[in-house]
Amino acid sequence: MGKGLIIEKPEAQKRGQRVAQGLLTVGFWCLFLSLLRPLLALFGWFIGIRLFTHEMIEKDGGRLLFETLRNYGLVVLMMALILRTWAWYNHRRFAGKDKRRTTMAPVSLEEIARYHNVDPTALAMWRQDRCLYVRHSEEGRVLEVQSAEPPPWKPCVRSVSLARESCTEACEKSDGRAGSPPCAL
Repeated sequence: MGKGLIIEKPEAQKRGQRVAQGLLTVGFWCLFLSLLRPLLALFGWFIGIRLFTHEMIEKDGGRLLFETLRNYGLVVLMMALILRTWAWYNHRRFAGKDKRRTTMAPVSLEEIARYHNVDPTALAMWRQDRCLYVRHSEEGRVLEVQSAEPPPWKPCVRSVSLARESCTEACEKSDGRAGSPPCAL
């Protein structure tokens, strides 16, 4: 097939082509809306466009609307200027600098297992699984880990209980919330 079509790769177009395409799109939308003008006039008459005409034209509401839009535009412009200045300042301050001055040494599997008070061989097995269900105690300790296929409430493939508390005890203590996976006993 070779190179893709321009329509599939808009970044392959030159800037002038993209601008011309945008202007053509806006122009044809305006033409389309002008063709719908009689329908829009009928709809406006139906919803009481005379009130709109009275407020916006006869009472000079259009001028107030444009002043409000101008003020909002100035506020947005000021916010953009402030954010752009902040980004420029951060770029000047941090460009080319590594944010981390020191790197941490890698943590071994045994250290992680000791920290969480779990068996290192079980932890190694859990690291190979893609989907795990972990049951925690009230204090946040790991009680049970189940390897499951998504969603986690389907029957478990493999379950490893920790010695601290059996799966049966953990199931008895659970509040039986909807959607919790079954214990593998």
